[in-house]
Amino acid sequence: MQLAHIPLDRLNISALNMRHGKRAPDISDILPSVRARGVLVPLLVRPNGTPESFEIVAGRRRYFAAKSLADERGEGEPLPAPSWRTARTPTRSKPRLSKTSLASTPTRSRNGKRSRG
Repeated sequence: MQLAHIPLDRLNISALNMRHGKRAPDISDILPSVRARGVLVPLLVRPNGTPESFEIVAGRRRYFAAKSLADERGEGEPLPAPSWRTARTPTRSKPRLSKTSLASTPTRSRNGKRSRG
């Protein structure tokens, strides 16, 4: 899976985010690190239903820190997130039927005795 860098204006907070709420989170502890090095840990996002729009499932505080930094500097850098377009889903082989037929598999009848059939 490759990382994509998504602009801030294409991101919003998902209602599925465990810290979803109306108040902005306290970012005072991570803001100095984001100022110095940027956002290092990718956000977990999912497509929002509109092209090029994503909602943040995990990484709300990192998003708010990057947004605060963008307000200070006048422009924001895109945030890292796994790219859904380049991600490949593993292919599965076709299911195989077993050599044993269901008809020959021993079963238990109502009285608890095994029967074939």
